[in-house]
Amino acid sequence: MPGRAKKATSPESGRKAAYVMRNRMALLRSTQEVLAIKGQAVTIEDIAEHAEIAVSTVYKHFSDKDALISATMMWGFAEWLTAVQSIVDQSDDPLEKLVIPMRLFARVKYTHPNHAQNMVNFFGLLAEFVPHLQSELSDHIRELNKAKLLNCEEPDVAARNMQAILSFAAINQVTNPSAKAKDADDSVRIALSMLGISEAKARKLTESKLPELKA
Repeated sequence: MPGRAKKATSPESGRKAAYVMRNRMALLRSTQEVLAIKGQAVTIEDIAEHAEIAVSTVYKHFSDKDALISATMMWGFAEWLTAVQSIVDQSDDPLEKLVIPMRLFARVKYTHPNHAQNMVNFFGLLAEFVPHLQSELSDHIRELNKAKLLNCEEPDVAARNMQAILSFAAINQVTNPSAKAKDADDSVRIALSMLGISEAKARKLTESKLPELKA
């Protein structure tokens, strides 16, 4: 028996969905801004006032403040990841493709300052997206092992330890007024040593000029 044909989406419903999505994205961006200023002391009223919308409108998109904050953090991470991927795609060097995201993560303060500040303000929520980064890093290490460009016996362990270094490097850039971008690259070099990459090669990979990444 033939299946039922799917009901086509009407232009009106399509426009409404696009409108709702635009409003949601605008709310997330506005929330990211106020979270960076207010931190954990933020209220739904603060968020609504900053976004110039009614409190009731916030609740049309999110069930409560915690859900909105969590979504904002995940959105910030996804926005950063998309920007980074656009840079990685410009390189043909397999090791550069590994190192560029690491360097950019450690210096997220300079490219996505509000998101970086919220990584500090809501440190506990890092657990929601760091495992994804860690998994991607582990898979990448395995690919480089297969290509004989690395010889890392325990990719999962290396990825976990490297991601810890990178997370604290990123946070140090935000919280330490004396921190410099060079310090972020020094942390990346330490992380690369866990993969058996020589000091000379690590320096070459971390001292090359990074393409411009705009927030």
